This record gives sequence, C-alpha cells and structure tokens, in this order.
Amino acid sequence: MLTAAVLFLMLQQAAAPQIVWASPPPEPAPVVAPTEAPAIPDWARTDPFGYERSECSPLIRASSEPMEACQNRIRFALAAHLGDDLPAGLRPTGSLDNCRQEAAGDSYALQCGATPRAVPGGPDLRDRVCTTRPSNTREGGMTYREECTVGGEPVRDQGLRIRLGGRD
Repeated sequence: MLTAAVLFLMLQQAAAPQIVWASPPPEPAPVVAPTEAPAIPDWARTDPFGYERSECSPLIRASSEPMEACQNRIRFALAAHLGDDLPAGLRPTGSLDNCRQEAAGDSYALQCGATPRAVPGGPDLRDRVCTTRPSNTREGGMTYREECTVGGEPVRDQGLRIRLGGRD
C-alpha cells in the first residue's frame, strides 16, 4: 500500500513538468554625468577607495541600482570634489565598456580599465616517455640504455655538465 502511494506521487510529479521562463537581464543604464556634485563626507577625501566601497556595497546601495551605475555615480562625485587629487583607479571612464567582474559570480568586485597581463607559463607539463633498451659493449658485455622523449623530441639528460677549457 505504501509502495503504491509513493509510486503514485512519483508519477504525478513526473507528469507535470514545470516551465520556468527566465527574463532577459535589464539593459545597463547609460552613463550620465551628474550636473551638480553631491556632497561627500570629509573622510571620503582622505580615503576615496573606502568611500566607493562603502557606498556601493550591496548592503547599502539600492537593489534597483546596478553596481556599475553606483560606481560611476560615486566616481563622478569624487572627481568633482577632488579634481586632480583623485587616484587614477577612480577616475570616471564615461563608459562601462572595459569593466568586468573580478571573479565569476562576484557582484561586488568590479575591475575597469585595461585587462591584466597574462601570467608567465609554469613548468613544462608534457609527458616524458622513457624506454630502456639493452645494448652491446665493445668488450662483449651487455648494458641497458635509457632513452627519453618529451612530446616526441629526444631529451638530452646526462646530469650536470661543466665546461672546462671549451670542452664538455
């Protein structure tokens, strides 16, 4: 009886698929420089980065205002009050074309400006294939010789070598 009830519930859930429509994300608002500079606190003049972080925190800013719009609003206000004393990282760009999130899924950290340089490559991680083969010596004996290749190219692996007088 219990099995029949569980089976009935499972079939009922599978029979009625739910369709969830996702609405497209809203278009970002065009960047508009404010006509008059809003007042900023005195501590914002000494720590403009902290002021931007505090004003654009997801806990403080309005949920209807995207992060990019908040940052531009604060940067224009700081630029109006600080002028040439504004750090280069906070100068308003006028557009959000070069802005991207610092980490995937992070709604707070936003990087604007030139993309960071690529990190130099790490160690060579190609597979090293070594084979051991027997070979005859001049005296008539047998030795084993190991030959290694990395990516199909032979590897010269003979340990530490020091050049003395132009010879190896």
